[in-house]
Amino acid sequence: MSAPEKNSPRPNYKWPWFVLAAVLLGAVLAVLWVAFAAKKVASQRDFAPLPATAPAR
Repeated sequence: MSAPEKNSPRPNYKWPWFVLAAVLLGAVLAVLWVAFAAKKVASQRDFAPLPATAPAR
């Protein structure tokens, strides 16, 4: 009574590595996108400061 499942080699799938790479790349790009957007907002805020008499929003 031999079990062929234990003797057969496990399949080596490549697609999970592509999915992992896509998720990691997406996370890195999202962090970079938010960082550049924050810098842009900060530079726009520094360029034209609001006057002291402007109403608070």
